[in-house]
Amino acid sequence: MKKRMLVLCLLAAAVLLTACGAPKTEETAGTPVKVDGEPETLREKVNMVCEDATDLAPLTAEDLEDVLGIPAEDYQDFVFLQSEGTDGREILAIRAVGMDAAKRIAEQAESYLERRRKETRNYAPEAYQLLSEAQVETKNLTVVLVVGKDGATEAKAILSPVN
Repeated sequence: MKKRMLVLCLLAAAVLLTACGAPKTEETAGTPVKVDGEPETLREKVNMVCEDATDLAPLTAEDLEDVLGIPAEDYQDFVFLQSEGTDGREILAIRAVGMDAAKRIAEQAESYLERRRKETRNYAPEAYQLLSEAQVETKNLTVVLVVGKDGATEAKAILSPVN
């Protein structure tokens, strides 16, 4: 528990330090382009959109490969967060290295979502309901899956530019 709190505090500090740094960028076909007000990383965007993101447990690149089968060479940035409870809350946002990788990632996320539905169908009705309403969303190189009460709205907001 202490390690998790330390990690969360370090993540919060990193986000605050990043917010005070250079102008924000937008990823356009792998090339950063300066855009005022736009988050530089997926983690910043997720934290802007999902109020509870800092309360969820962050998973690693190793977890991403073990759980979803997505190898590190297929993406440039990712956020994979899960609730420690049985409520089913999850946030997955991945920026692929190319369109082919984005398609593969979306397919793997769909398979993962279907597995999670099967796992929870008979023993976790609340989580199953949220998973049943969740969808994998893709825009350009970014693939998003948000499981939660407002998951569809949050997924669209993660994929949308900041106004």
